[in-house]
Amino acid sequence: MQILNPILPIMEKTLGNLTALCAAGKITTQTIDYVPLQWYESERNILRKTSKAGREVAFRLLKEGQRLEHDDVVFIGENLVIAIEILPSEVIVLSPKTLPEMARACYEIGNKHSPLFLDGDEVTLPYDKPMFEWLQAAGFRPQKAKRRLSRALRANSAQGHSHGHSHDHHQGYHQHGDGNWHKH
Repeated sequence: MQILNPILPIMEKTLGNLTALCAAGKITTQTIDYVPLQWYESERNILRKTSKAGREVAFRLLKEGQRLEHDDVVFIGENLVIAIEILPSEVIVLSPKTLPEMARACYEIGNKHSPLFLDGDEVTLPYDKPMFEWLQAAGFRPQKAKRRLSRALRANSAQGHSHGHSHDHHQGYHQHGDGNWHKH
């Protein structure tokens, strides 16, 4: 396969969503080439991947909280658009019926330090058998599915919960340095 544009700049930001840019007429006749990513790769600051057409694409996303999402456009050229494809993966899906149930589910999952994603009115998280079984036992009625994990919920900082702080442990409880003791 011959590549028309083998030398691309380092991608440092997203230029918008593919659907919105097409609707606005900013993308018309260009060829669209996708860079497939696993959900966890979308958070990396520095990344080198190969597009579906064989182009080597490098990312340097150093802005705090910057994250690649499905259909993000990272390059627009005269004859080429490069967009992100977050690959579907096995997930746990929760459909809380009430706001208190949603709050309890998010609190409990967050307390186990699992990443959470919002998909419409549902909460999704990467599939993990022990987590799935725990959610069943807690009465949350989890479902297993294959979906894109692309819209992460964030708490504590733009990059999510960090473990750069000290942990003090006492009889099974620990403290994250914020004065609050809790048990996992």
